[in-house]
Amino acid sequence: MKNLKIYTVGYEGQNIDDFVAGLKKKRVKMIADLRKNPLSRKPGFSKRRLAAALESVGIDYRHYPGLGVPSEWRQRARAGKMTRPEMFRRYEKQILPKHQEELAEIMSGIARPGYALLCYEADASDCHRRSVTEAIQRRARGRVEVVDLRIPPPKTGAR
Repeated sequence: MKNLKIYTVGYEGQNIDDFVAGLKKKRVKMIADLRKNPLSRKPGFSKRRLAAALESVGIDYRHYPGLGVPSEWRQRARAGKMTRPEMFRRYEKQILPKHQEELAEIMSGIARPGYALLCYEADASDCHRRSVTEAIQRRARGRVEVVDLRIPPPKTGAR
């Protein structure tokens, strides 16, 4: 197996137009959405609108809800009843082992250049994308390079 590359990207602080343009500029060809529920309060980032915006510039979209963090855990972390490191440890022990088929599908997909894992957080180290990429690296015995894409924030600002 040759060395492969997988990107991770978060849309925090972005607007849909600048985000999609940034992905195209970075030569992303496929987005694997790792959100449990592909809904967003940010305009354009819910599943259907995001997929359409990506498709309009030639980027494929696939949703992997099984690889998302359970809503209850996210709510507990926001409420201070669970730390984010604890949430990620639980994710690695309880979620990832049950979703090996999805991980295998992503492994097959990264043979194609421009494959990116998407979630909300701009910082991959504070997102379950890190856990997913670590699992992929283990499966590939370290032959996968992980690149965290940073799409420059819009000049006008985004929430």
